[in-house]
Amino acid sequence: MKHLRKILCMLMAVVMVAALTACSGGTTGGKATPAPGADANDPAQTNGSGSDASGAKSVEVLTWSNAATVEYLKSIADAFHTAYPDYTLSVNEVPSAEIDQVIQTRISAANVDIVSFQTFSKPQQDWNKASIDKPAWQQYIDEGLLLDLTDKDFVKNYNLDTLMGNAYNDRLYSLNMGTVAYNGLFYNKAIFTELGLTVPKTWDEFIAVCEAVKADGKYSVLSAGAADQWPLNMFANAILSGNYGDDVEQIGMKLLTGEMKHTDPEIMLVYNCMEQFASYLEPGVTGIAYSDAPGRFAAGNMAMYADGSWSAPDILKANPDIEFGYFPLPGVAARADGLDPQYAIKYDLSFAVPSNAPNQDGALMFLTYISQKDVYTAFLNKVAGFSSTQDGVTLENDFLNSLMPGLQKPCLNAEMYIYSPKGVGEYGSGQFSFLYLKTLGGPLTAAELAQKADEDFDTARKALESLNN
Repeated sequence: MKHLRKILCMLMAVVMVAALTACSGGTTGGKATPAPGADANDPAQTNGSGSDASGAKSVEVLTWSNAATVEYLKSIADAFHTAYPDYTLSVNEVPSAEIDQVIQTRISAANVDIVSFQTFSKPQQDWNKASIDKPAWQQYIDEGLLLDLTDKDFVKNYNLDTLMGNAYNDRLYSLNMGTVAYNGLFYNKAIFTELGLTVPKTWDEFIAVCEAVKADGKYSVLSAGAADQWPLNMFANAILSGNYGDDVEQIGMKLLTGEMKHTDPEIMLVYNCMEQFASYLEPGVTGIAYSDAPGRFAAGNMAMYADGSWSAPDILKANPDIEFGYFPLPGVAARADGLDPQYAIKYDLSFAVPSNAPNQDGALMFLTYISQKDVYTAFLNKVAGFSSTQDGVTLENDFLNSLMPGLQKPCLNAEMYIYSPKGVGEYGSGQFSFLYLKTLGGPLTAAELAQKADEDFDTARKALESLNN
């Protein structure tokens, strides 16, 4: 992580993407089609190992379902073929929940040219190798299954310090197309104006806003798509990031090794904030599906909505006339550097080339093509959510551009650093999960959840020590 400080200072563009919340999908294509008379269901005719009737070889991109990304990739198929007549483009999308398994299957079968990852995080290292399994992305690299892209010419189009934040052993095995932020709250500007509220800069100011809306009584204070669990639980990470920023990396390490306990004051601060946050969520929030949540906020009867900024298009689709903003969930104390609260981000869509890709040359040509400034800029504006990993890119969206004050010194999201040891019990694996809190119908208070997480961590550590001795 030695490049992290430089990276975070350089990420000045705006962020959001629906890829994190992708829905199901199937196989779609660009120009790649079977030759006349060929079986359209024959993989050799439609994936990276096939050719079309003209003899052009197909470059297959495998990614998770995300309409904006997939539609853009399909839309540039003709232009890519015109620029590189020897190649055509095929896009294969699968549901987000299945992407990891499909990547493993396709790399093993050596029949895919480009695969999509999110972030290369939480690698197995000397300090944690007894406690965690090696993540799949690290296995691929260690086994020589992903191509080293570091010295490819198209990499020069990007900000190298930014890209290196997603490197492994100081080498690039994926081309990162952007970062996303998801630790903020949407707020209804009309309600804030009516009640004389301002965007909070500290936790106490946030609680004061919640209390003012609650006292007025006309509007719901806060909501989330909690039935899906992760949309609410990511705000535990928002609380961690808002209070500790880059220091969450050390916190995650110390919790895993036992040097720090969940019941220590620094971590109890997080649990107590979670309990406060949960107390302002609308009744029945655990039954609200994530897919329904943006529309509920768009109805205009809710002051704040907890979600990633990528949901702005869904809110506007439900109500084009609503006026809203977005702010980072603040920490307990004001920032020492005097800045307003900053966003927590993570690396998102990254393209990697398997070393056994059947059309490796074509894959590299596609990465060359999409790395051209005009193509890359069009990609960002179409997807309407990624921050740029190239310099000098302009986003054409007023809402996204309004987020820039929170991107002056972003940190990597706490999710990137919070580990659970192998074999940990239910409460340890669910550390920082809102759904266990009594406030939301769960079995535990914040203090009890912290105690249970510690007990599960201690039990898992002892079991691992016994196995390793």
